[in-house]
Amino acid sequence: MPITDLLMSGINLMVTGMGIVFTFLLILVFTMKGMSKFAMFVTERHGTPERVSSQPVIKGQEGMRGDLVAVIAAAINSYRATHR
Repeated sequence: MPITDLLMSGINLMVTGMGIVFTFLLILVFTMKGMSKFAMFVTERHGTPERVSSQPVIKGQEGMRGDLVAVIAAAINSYRATHR
């Protein structure tokens, strides 16, 4: 096989591959835009849920011991100090 045939085959393969990727990305962009418009429609129609508090509630938080929380906080601070 001459070199020109190999180059043309490589260019053909490159163009085909890039075309497939470009087409997939276009489909992805339009799908995301459609999903965004759908989400906005649903949000406008049903409203947004209201937050009860600004702090997230951790399950079982009310029963935590103070000394255990202090030990965990000290361990986190020690780790952050040594890994900067």
